[in-house]
Amino acid sequence: MRKKLKAVNKREQKAFLLGVVLLVGLATLGFAGLAHADQPAPLRMVLLVDNPNVSCESPAPGPLEVGQLGQTITVSAEDPIDFVTVKSSPDAEVVSAQFDTFEGQITLSKNITAYVVWTCPPTTTTSPTSTTEAPTSTTSSPTSTIA
Repeated sequence: MRKKLKAVNKREQKAFLLGVVLLVGLATLGFAGLAHADQPAPLRMVLLVDNPNVSCESPAPGPLEVGQLGQTITVSAEDPIDFVTVKSSPDAEVVSAQFDTFEGQITLSKNITAYVVWTCPPTTTTSPTSTTEAPTSTTSSPTSTIA
């Protein structure tokens, strides 16, 4: 009987130690996970800066420019610029924006982290197509009616 008690005690000790190790492991993983949750990424806000000189029905986005770009950016495009979307801090405001048709300069109160230039697609002019039809002639033969 003593051997059975010793065997049970050894099993209980091993199970207890395994439980402690698992509990410490889970606690460590949980703490590490919570440590990352306490450090959220800074919030960003997207501002739309309009070019008052240009407007179109279906603007097309240009490439996304990303980086620590400072407070002032100069943008240009081959097609007319309709507007620029600018990403910055939530409390950022537009200090100034100057545009002509194909370029502009934007200054915000905070650093700019990304922007996209939206342009108007080039207008396509198509010349009217002319079709030439061969003249058709119709001949009708007199018909007689019998009353």
